[in-house]
Amino acid sequence: MGNDQFSILVVDDTVIYRQILSNIVTGIQDVELAGVASNGKIALSKIAISAPDMVLLDVAMPVMDGLETLDRLKLDYPDIEVIMVSSTDRTNAGLTMTALEKGALDFVLKPECDSPNESISQLTAALTPLIRLAKTRKYSRIARRIATSGTRKTVVSKVSVLSATKMLKQKPTQKPSATVRPQRVARSEKVDIIAIGVSTGGPSALQQVIPRLSELPVPIVAVQHMPPGFTASLAERLDRLSSIKVVEAEDGQNIERGVMYIAPGGHHMVVRKGNGYGTVGLNDSPPVNSCRPAVDVLFRSLTNVFGSNILTVILTGMGSDGASGVAVIRRKGGYSIVQDEESSVVWGMPAAVAEAGDADEVVSLDGIAARIMDLVRKWSS
Repeated sequence: MGNDQFSILVVDDTVIYRQILSNIVTGIQDVELAGVASNGKIALSKIAISAPDMVLLDVAMPVMDGLETLDRLKLDYPDIEVIMVSSTDRTNAGLTMTALEKGALDFVLKPECDSPNESISQLTAALTPLIRLAKTRKYSRIARRIATSGTRKTVVSKVSVLSATKMLKQKPTQKPSATVRPQRVARSEKVDIIAIGVSTGGPSALQQVIPRLSELPVPIVAVQHMPPGFTASLAERLDRLSSIKVVEAEDGQNIERGVMYIAPGGHHMVVRKGNGYGTVGLNDSPPVNSCRPAVDVLFRSLTNVFGSNILTVILTGMGSDGASGVAVIRRKGGYSIVQDEESSVVWGMPAAVAEAGDADEVVSLDGIAARIMDLVRKWSS
């Protein structure tokens, strides 16, 4: 196996999905199949021999299920990346949220398609960027170890490390032109609403931020890139852990202070003018930045209601969704916080804002809640 090779073990109790996932893995360049297993117990025995870089792990299995297997993996093999493969029912959605809390990188859904080819196409589209992300994380770990060891090793080429860093940051394909970039007006020293955008690594990040917020005098609106059904489980989990109320947003819902509204998977969310803090609007218009819900759609709607009195927070995530929305808000006088690279699962969305010059502050995840509270207490009416 070459330095650039990346090996994956497929774990699923159904023959058809073991075959589908295996075919997807072998079809990706510089990725090899380390083997297959029908349950977690068999998987652990194979991992001890083959030492794969990643495990595609079914949530529900006999003998040893996905959560128990994940616990063992994170204890004994912390560098192995895990992608959960989940069904769409409510029970599996809750289990998948637990898996993300336990350290799974992300999850993909088993498609509900009549055509095997369509299922393969959907899974390939979902898995490929996550596998690439995991591969870059592997290179970054190796590069850090080489740097800290102080010795030269040939584990991975310099080109691979540079390529991995570039991929991990997921820079926007187009940089804003300095000649047409609008000037920012004076910063508003008032916050009437907090707007959060997050993707890969988001459930865990949100769980470190939202429960630390208390007695908020303003509402929160948030987009977490997730499919239908899973945002409801995320909202319920955050609500149980937090002193503030957290709900999955509903169309026409009045927005209230001290409540967090999470955009439902599969729907764009906007905020419309109304009494007090306005109302929630949901729509099924085409994806933006390949996302629905999209952070940019939500953020762009906010200035019509709140003007410049908006605090944006961009957390870990692939891609650049949210960057143009933050730019619009910041040009009006809004304030922007982004998560730092070290504490991000993937520094894509925060990097897009920072590299565009639109981050007022770059803050480690463990300091974001306190910083939000400081600004809101200082600037809210």
